[in-house]
Amino acid sequence: MSTLPINADVACTDGACGKSTAVVLNPVSRQVTHIAIKDKKLPDGGTRLVPVSKVASATNKQITLNCAIEDVTKMAPFIVDDLIQETPEDGAEVEGGVYTSQYVINNTGYDDIQQENIPNDEMALHSGMEVEASDGKIGKLDALVLDPKSGAVTDLLMRKGHLWGAKDVTIPVANVDIVDGKTVYLKIDKAAVKALPATKA
Repeated sequence: MSTLPINADVACTDGACGKSTAVVLNPVSRQVTHIAIKDKKLPDGGTRLVPVSKVASATNKQITLNCAIEDVTKMAPFIVDDLIQETPEDGAEVEGGVYTSQYVINNTGYDDIQQENIPNDEMALHSGMEVEASDGKIGKLDALVLDPKSGAVTDLLMRKGHLWGAKDVTIPVANVDIVDGKTVYLKIDKAAVKALPATKA
């Protein structure tokens, strides 16, 4: 079993390279494809998509890459700016799956919208995402547990800020109902989560 933290320091072969902010995966195969990192020293918004093949090792607090900072700089950004045509002045609507508002800063004819630069068939799990049981919120997502052989995500991990004190709470992905981008919704209630096997923090 191996753990991939979502909010951790990132180290390259030649020095520190910011923090991880999200993990990108294919929700069907449950395979992690990239980690997203943010570092103010990086150009073009300071975010990058790092292929998971570049992850040499990971602990609870740090992800170590097998490449140099310069290599990371050349990788694709995680967050990109898209120009979306403004909606009519008499209202707001959804165009192309993106909500646009009548209230804009300048009259250029386009809104500047930040988007995640990932394929349509993949999704990003972010640091601090809410985890909600069928009967209410229970905590925040801290890490993913991967199968050491296949690399597939097997469990979600909450380490702190949850309802059950100091223990780590490990939730099998089979108990996940949907993920809406901000919240992970579970099929089970709080009592069922509490009854899951405890793991040492």
